Formats: sequence, structure tokens, C-alpha cells
Amino acid sequence: MTDDSVAGAYFEHLVDQVKSHLQRHRVSRKQAELAAEDVSSWAGLIQYAGELEVPSQAIQAIHQLPIYADGLMCQGPGSQYFEVHQPDGSSPDVVPDGDAAWAQVGEQMAKAWASVETRAQNIIQAGETDEVNPWLERTQWLPYLVGMERPELLACIDEPVAEPDPRQEQQAEPVEAAMWAAMEGLARFSQASVIHRIGVFVRLEAIRTEKHQTRFQPLQPYMDEKSIGDHTRPWQQMLMFFARTQREHAWKSPAYRFTRRQREAWEALVEAAEKSAGRDEAEEEGEEQIEVEDGEDETMADVDEAIEEMETHTDEPTANAISEPQTLSSIQKACLEFCIALLSQSITRKEYDSPMVCALAVLGVKEDGWKGPEQYPPVLSAVIKVARFMVVQQALELSGPLDDEDEFDSDSAYESDDSSNPAQRRRKGCLQFVQEMMNRFMVRGSHSPMQWMLDLRTYGLKIHYNTTSRGHVEWVGREELLYKSLQFSMAQFRGMVHGLAAESRRLLMDELLFGNSRAAEPIPSVPWDSLRDNPTDERPGWNFLKDHRTRMPVNGERWLFERVGQDAAIRDRFTKRETRSGIDKQEVERYMDRVVAFREKLAVLVHIVEGQPARWPELGSVRHSNTVKGGHRNIFIEDGMVVFVTRYHKGYNVSGDVKIIHRYLPREVGELLVYYMWLVLPFQQRLEAMVWEKEVISSHMWPADPSGRKWTSDRFREALKRESTTGLGQALTIAAYREIAIGISRRFLRASTAFRTEEGENNEEWNEENAAAFVADEQAGHTAHVAGMVYARGIMEQAGAVADRRRQFRMSSTDWHRFLGFQADMQDGEECKKRKRAPFESEADEARIDRWGRLRKMDTAAQLQRMMGKAAEFRGVQKEAIDAIVAGKSHVVAVMPTGAGKSMLFMLPAWAEQGGTTVVVVPLIALRGDMMRRCRKLGISCAEWESRCPPDAAAIVLVTPESAVGEEFATFLNRLRATRQLDRIVIDECHIVLNRRYDFRKEMQRLGKLAAAETQMVMLTATLPPSEEDELFRRMYVEREQVELIRAATARTNVAYRVIRVGKAAKKKEVEEMVVRTVRQKLRRHKKGKVVVYGNSVPKVKELAQALGCHAYHHKGVGKASMLEEFAAGKQRVIVATSALGMGVDIPDIRCIVHIDWPFTVLDYAQESGRAGRDGLRSEAVMIVQEGQQRAAEDKQGEVEQQLVGARSRISNKHAAGRDRH
Repeated sequence: MTDDSVAGAYFEHLVDQVKSHLQRHRVSRKQAELAAEDVSSWAGLIQYAGELEVPSQAIQAIHQLPIYADGLMCQGPGSQYFEVHQPDGSSPDVVPDGDAAWAQVGEQMAKAWASVETRAQNIIQAGETDEVNPWLERTQWLPYLVGMERPELLACIDEPVAEPDPRQEQQAEPVEAAMWAAMEGLARFSQASVIHRIGVFVRLEAIRTEKHQTRFQPLQPYMDEKSIGDHTRPWQQMLMFFARTQREHAWKSPAYRFTRRQREAWEALVEAAEKSAGRDEAEEEGEEQIEVEDGEDETMADVDEAIEEMETHTDEPTANAISEPQTLSSIQKACLEFCIALLSQSITRKEYDSPMVCALAVLGVKEDGWKGPEQYPPVLSAVIKVARFMVVQQALELSGPLDDEDEFDSDSAYESDDSSNPAQRRRKGCLQFVQEMMNRFMVRGSHSPMQWMLDLRTYGLKIHYNTTSRGHVEWVGREELLYKSLQFSMAQFRGMVHGLAAESRRLLMDELLFGNSRAAEPIPSVPWDSLRDNPTDERPGWNFLKDHRTRMPVNGERWLFERVGQDAAIRDRFTKRETRSGIDKQEVERYMDRVVAFREKLAVLVHIVEGQPARWPELGSVRHSNTVKGGHRNIFIEDGMVVFVTRYHKGYNVSGDVKIIHRYLPREVGELLVYYMWLVLPFQQRLEAMVWEKEVISSHMWPADPSGRKWTSDRFREALKRESTTGLGQALTIAAYREIAIGISRRFLRASTAFRTEEGENNEEWNEENAAAFVADEQAGHTAHVAGMVYARGIMEQAGAVADRRRQFRMSSTDWHRFLGFQADMQDGEECKKRKRAPFESEADEARIDRWGRLRKMDTAAQLQRMMGKAAEFRGVQKEAIDAIVAGKSHVVAVMPTGAGKSMLFMLPAWAEQGGTTVVVVPLIALRGDMMRRCRKLGISCAEWESRCPPDAAAIVLVTPESAVGEEFATFLNRLRATRQLDRIVIDECHIVLNRRYDFRKEMQRLGKLAAAETQMVMLTATLPPSEEDELFRRMYVEREQVELIRAATARTNVAYRVIRVGKAAKKKEVEEMVVRTVRQKLRRHKKGKVVVYGNSVPKVKELAQALGCHAYHHKGVGKASMLEEFAAGKQRVIVATSALGMGVDIPDIRCIVHIDWPFTVLDYAQESGRAGRDGLRSEAVMIVQEGQQRAAEDKQGEVEQQLVGARSRISNKHAAGRDRH
């Protein structure tokens, strides 16, 4: 090295490169060290590459800078520069003027501003002196990293690539990749040592944060394999920072300086990594970024414990999962030595004298700013915990293996301390080494990087707990919630919850309990009144089903097994003769897949409906039966409700404390869980024991699947996102739903039962509401809490539970159930009668009053023109009927001819006021489809009833008569009533209620059950004879005086009626031929018209259709929609049908209706013959009957119907339209 090279500010080699440079010239190591020490003492030298001032944009080219080249690859100082020659004879620039000049100014302005924006985005700037940021002032990141480029800093801590993808521009870094893998291996090895090689004393010592501190909860490993990989990443990133700044680089990097010990340890690590990379021993493993969910904090007195609680995740300890370690590899040992060297440095002047603090500063950089007190403390926690693992590992390395004579040579507890005895002179053990290292550099007062991390973590938490977080919840109107990118109404939210409950029930009943089996006995009901529980019974394996007072109707231990045996089809699916066990394992696996699917849905459902949402460690810790270790279960029965009582929480492994939280399930969801535990679980457990040969079956409610897949927070998060996407159309995460649930409860529940940010918060509103109950306790000289913990506790009171707290939890849960629309558990005794109304109930009442008030004041004619156009006007009795509806008449019956606009009677009110829900019972698929299209065209939210996705948010809900009288729809109506959304129920074609055929859609006769909804009932029809009015009112449970009856003339003057009689002696074939001749004659007469032939029996219809060469339409037919479509399009001009084609067929050019049997009722005849001439043109209705033919069904109106044929049109019109009364 020449004198010139060291005299100036810039020279060929940096100071820390002198030693390695001399060694490459075959100078001995000792001489090189002496020379390097001598050079480092020279004044005025630049120590680090980051201190070099490299201009970002050179004004003049750097001329003839020496470049050292080796072939085509340039290396060495200055290799990033190249010589730029000024071109000769270049023409002078042409200076524009006018518009061109101004355009050039605009371009230059845009470039200048783009440069400012790019610099502001990429380069860390000092900021203004009046900008206040306590966090940055405390960390001092800004003055240390000012002027650095964020992309370069982030790139220098990124994961290295050992083998680059040729399709991408990547640089191979095999040495760095070896370090990355070694660091992860070291962390996993050290955690395994904590689990397998040390005891409680060492772990208690390793958790200390103060020199003289007593900790009661020892150092714990992470809860699963993935967590240790995630939490090692900050250490890996620090190694990458050192690796990429120690080698020559072109970008401006932060300055730092290794101590001699750190330098030696680093060089040894680099050497080991080079050897490892050369032998291709390093394995590349993908790592994921640490995920920190918002809203997962815990308010604690001990801040160190509070942040450590964030380290522990999921449900199963790893003591059995992580294999016992053998020995560290050479690169792992070198990595351990370097990490200990970083940790053990004593800071004597400023924090950034420590390379570790410098590297940690880079870890605080984000693409768009800095990691604040919400994001950075978890990073520090990961570094601290892995550091503790490594300290334990280092102590084990220093203490060496434990020999047998060291462990058993004497009993020092009973013998004197004879220092002359060699066996008594023990070398220091692992505990002593851990004590020394903890006191020297791992606790506060050691002035080490660890103290800097502990203090900064505490400061960050203090800021976090005393700073309001950014708000994300906003309300639009009364019921629509905005949360970040999510937006939905409360009706949609309720619909999602009840759709999930319905799908879970279907899965349980149909696929797990085989409810569709006809050969087996029906599924027994849950006897809620006889369910008993004893929370004080802690016998292993015990739960409420084993209480001697609980008398279940069947033995759940064998019921499902016997049920499978009763149904040959199901039994044959499960059995396989060729196997030793006689069981088809593939079928068992399919069944277990359905069990797993049910448990996933149940987990999400319980999480949503139980009240304040639990964190996954709480929900994942739930057990259905007592265990030997825990001695407790978490599922109880209390006064007819299933209650989850959780004792575990996310910080249990750190603090050792338990929180006892009660969360109650609504009856509808609790029933699913009872069924599962009672009937499914015994069968499932026995299958697992036999097929998978399991010796131990977990008592967890959500154990690992038979395939081995465990329940984790990630799995639950995916399940929640999937179910919310299905039911809500938007994905909810765990953190998002916690905030959303709290926001909803604050908006709609009482202050005393609204969800708290944390379950342990004091509830002052509850204390105020129940002040009278606390007076006696105050007179006794203690609080209500002490009274509940100590005095006059019930015999059956659960250990650790307090009656007053339990009542608070129950009221909070039941208020939430009521808000969600669950009804079964609302009869909660006298306490329910005395409870205060929740805000959502009062607001719902006010909203309904306002809605109906606006509806009564509405100008119906003006609203019609707004909806349909200025030319729209009411026809016939439309206005009279709509006025009765908007006036709130309890029962309105409108008899109007087809095409007179009956559907307008409920569409106009729903369009004008869409805050409520109108339920429309529609008997035919074709009518439902037509109504859906018309509503959507008008902008009315309309949906068909579907139990798996209840349409709580729809303004009009279309439902079939069969579904309308079902239990699930009754629950839906009750929910709409509870939320005050149900405005009216409309029964279209209400004459179907008068159906007297018990073999055809008999549910239509039961539509009177809808009267239980106690809401406005609107009945519409074109066919209601006056003689049938009283029968209709009777079946609908309404008195005539309560009905507003509105009639319009329904006579069809364009239809001619005719009867063709066939002699009694005519044979069947002859009658059929006569019908065929008549039909073909009508087709010739009406060249463009269509003909419908009605018969009463399916076989007769099929035979005649075959003779005519056309479709046979009946309720059992396949492809009815396509048949009707072809008929309407004219592809076939004739169709033979049963009465299934009676209502809803609105084909204008049907010219002839032919009946070949007596109609079942006069109403059927009126409906079926009314299909003709709907375009107003001349048409006819022909009846071909054989003398003496018996009627197909009995009817009290038989005498009238016999007269129908003779009286033809006159009696039919009079009977159907009631002109004598209009």
C-alpha cells in the first residue's frame, strides 16, 4: 500500500478491509492484524463505505477513474463508473418559442415534480423541526438513516436466493442463503433444547428482564412449528443486513462498526457459510412475513408480559411435536457465536455504537414510512424470545454433556462440602452459565442491546395503550355498516348468520345423522327441559350427557350405529367384505370429511353467535368432556342454554393466569352442538379408534382431523373468510370481525351488555342498572364480587365463576341473540320481563312507525308515475286496493281479472318504502321468475326464499306454499317480526287455499298458518266465487268483518263454452280417437293458435300425448320448463296436461281448451278454461265427457259443478266473478 493511498480521504481499501487484503498477499495473520490496528489509529480516515459521498447525478464525467477488470466482469473500487466522452461536432440546441416553449416548460415542470415525488417516496428525509413524532424521537431512526434509500434498505434485508430463477432477474447468493438457513436451524434447535434438555429452574432464569426478579412462569416454546420459523425472520434479516453491507456495494448504506470479537465471529460465520455453500448442504426453505392482526392486544400491568402474550399462538403444545435435538452443525455454531457476540456488547456511549441496534433500525423501515408502536414491538418480541433460546443453547454448549459420575457421584444434600474431594469440585453447569449471561447482557441494567430492546418495547406499548387507534367503523343510515373495504347492512349480516345455521343443520341432519333414510327411525328430539348438568363433577370423560338426572330418549352411544344398520343402503356403503375389519375405509373417510366440514361451519357459527367473539386460542381450547390433566370441560348446560366457559386465553403460557368467560349459544345453535355430542361423536370416535387405530382420542371440540391436519388460527381464519364470502359476499377476517362485532354491539345493544374491547373490563353501566342488588353486599362490608367468590355460593356453582359476572355474560349473549333474530331462547324467565329494551329494538319500532307514516301520506298516483312513467295510471280497482293496503288495513282481498295488474298492489308500496319486507307466496315457478324480472327492472330488491341464504335484506321475498308453511320459513318470519321488518304477507292466487285434493300440494290448505305472523295479509286472485268466501276466511283464520274485500268483473265474454257428450257404451279407444279428431279439427280451424288438453290422471295424459305426438305435462314430469317454452314459442301447437298447468300460464294465443275428464273443482275449471283467449280474441272451451262417467274426486260443490256443463258460460262467469254481488 503506498503512502498516497492512505494519506487522502479516499483510498483503495477501507480500514476494515486491510487485514483481509494483506492476507491475500500471503502476509501472516498476526502481521495483518498488527497492520490493521496501526491503520485504524490513523486520523481522518473514512471507516465505512456508507460514509462515502457519492453524487446522485454527476455534473461532469469522472475522467479516467481506474477500473480493475478481469475478462468481461469489472470488479474493485470504481467499477460502477465509466468514462463519458463529449461528442464532437454536436449541433447546438434549437430554442423553441411560443406554444412549443411553454410546452417545454410544462415538460420540465412535470419532470422536476416527478423527481421531487420519487425522492420523497424513496429517500429518507429529515423532516421539519416542528413535526412531532415521539416514537421516532425515541428510536432515533431518522438521524441514523437520513439520506438512505428505502428500496435499498428493504432489499438488503430481503431473503436471499441460492439458485435464481432464470426467468427473473435475480442474483445468486449462496453464502447468504446458507446463513439464512443456518439461522432458522439454530432457532429450531435452540427451542428444542428448551423443551427437552433443561428444567424449570433454567427456564425461570432465562425469562428474567431484571437482575433481581422472581418470575413464576418459565420460558415457553412457541406453540407450533410454523411460529418459530416466522419469529426467526428478524434475526435472519439482521444477518442479511450485515452480509450485504460488509461486502462491496454501490448503494449508500448505514454506518456501523464491529467490535473485535464480533469481527472475528463474523469472519468465522462467513467462512463456515462459504464451506457450507460449497458443499451444497444448505437447504432453502420459504419463510413468510410475520402477520400481526389488529385488535389482538391485552391491557396488562406488566408490559413485558403483555407483549410476550402476543408471541404464543394456536392450540397444541409442541413438546411432543418437536424432536429432541442431537448436535449443532458447524455453521449453526458459528451463527450462535456471532449472535451471542452481538447481544453481549456493552454500550458505553450511544446506542448506535452497537451493530445490532443499527440492524434493528433497518428492520423499522417500511416502503411508505416507519413501523410504529403497533407494528414494531412484536418484531422486538420475536428477537428477544429467540435470543433467550440461544442463550440457553450457548449455556448448554459451554457446560458440555453431563456425565453419569457428574450426576450421581455424591449426595451433596447430606454430606459436608469437602473441597478436597475431586468429585465435589463441580464444573459450572447450564444454570450457572445462563445466570451469568442473563446478568451480563440479557436484563435491564446491563446497558446492552437487550436493554435497548426491552425499554423500547415497553415504550412502544405505552404509546400504543395510551393512543387511540385509527377508526374504521362508519354507519350509513340506520343499519348499513362500513368497515375498511367492507360494506353490508344488518339485514344482510343476519341473513348470513341464519344461512350458515341452516346449512350446518342440513349437514348434520342429512349427512351425519342420515335424516333422509326412510328405513330407519326418525331422529329423536332434544329434551331441553330434562337436560341437567353438574359443573362440580370433575371425573375424567364426564359431561352433561352422563348426568344421571339427564334422561335422553335414546342411548346416544349406539343410536347412530344401529341406525346405519337399519338401512341396508347405508349399511352396504360402510361395509366391505374383503377387509379385515369389514369396514370400507374410503366410505369412512368420506363420512369423516363431512364431519370435518360440519365442525368448520360450527366453529364459525359459534364464533359469531356466542356474543363477544373469542380469540382462536380460547375457542380452540374448548373441550366437551373432562380431562385427566385439566380436570375440566368447557361446555355446560345452564337453564336450557348451552354455554361455553373458557379458561384459557392467549397469554396463559406467559402469565399462568386464567380468565373465566361465559358465552351462551342460542337454542337453535346449541341444539346442533347437543346433537353432535349426543349422537354423532360416539359413532365418530369409535370409527377413528378402529379405522385409524388411535389409542388416544382428543376431548377437544375441534381436534386434529383424522388426516392429521390441526386447527390453527390460520385455518380458522380461512374458514371464517369462506363462510362470510358465501353468505355475505365479502370476506371477514378474525381481526375485522372482532372490530365489527364490537361496533355493532355499541350501536345496537344496551350499554350494559355491549361488547367490551376486552372481556375483563369493568362494566359501570351494569353496576348502575343493578345498584339495588349490591346494597346488601355493601351492608355486609364487602363488594358484590367478593360476595360471589366467597359467601353463600351455590352447591352447583362452577369453580372460579361468580354469579354476578355470569349474569352479565348471559345478558350480553342473549341481547346479541335477540339482535341476530334468534327466538328460541327469548323466554328467559322473570329476568327477561324486567330487562331494559335494547337500542336496536327501540330504533326498529321507530323505523317501522316512520315507514308506515310515510306510506299512509303517500300520493299513490304520483308514486305510480314515478315508478312506471308519467303515462302510467291505475286500472280498474287497482287504486282502491292499493289505498286499502297503504292505509294499513289488516286483511285485504282483491279479486281482479288476469292482466289487471294484481302484482302492482304489492310492488308499488315496496318500491316506495324499501325499509321493510313484503313476503309474497307464489304457487308457480313461472310466476316467480316473471316477478323477479319485473322487480329487478324497477330497482326493487327481490329474492326467492332459500334457507341456506336467507334474504333478510330483500324488499320482496318470493316463497312457494310448501316452504311458506315450513319451520325454517316460520323462523325467518319471526326474525323479520323481531326486527320490525315484516310489513305484509301477500298470497297470490289465494284460491289455492281452497284446494280440497289431499293428494296434490296439500300444504296449500295450510297457508292459514301465516296468520300467526300477525301482520297485514293481502290475498289476490282472479277466481273467488262468492260461495267460497266464507271458506277462504275460515281457512285463513280471519273474520269477515276484518276483511276489506274488493272485486272487479272477471267475466270472459270472448270464450265460447261447449260440451260434447259421448255415449255410455263407447269404448276407451273410441273416446280417445274422438278426442284426437276434435283436437286436430281445432288446430285446422285456428291455424296459428294453440290447443291445451286437460286430463285428470297422469297415465291418461301420457297415452293421449303419445297419440297426438306432443308433450305430456304433469307434476312428475322432467323438463317441464322446456316443454312450456317450446309450447309458448309455437314449436309445438298442442300440449296435454294435468291441472299442474292450471295457474300462471300466460300464453296469449291459446285458442282452445279441451277437458277430457270432469274437473276436480269449479275453481280448477275456471282456472284451466281461463287459459284460452288471453289476448282478447275469440276462443273456446270444450268439455268431452262420457255418459255415466264417475267424478274423480268428491266435492261438496258437486251439484253446482254438474250444472256447470249445462249452464256453460253463464253459470261459470256468475259463479267465478260473483257479478250478482259486485
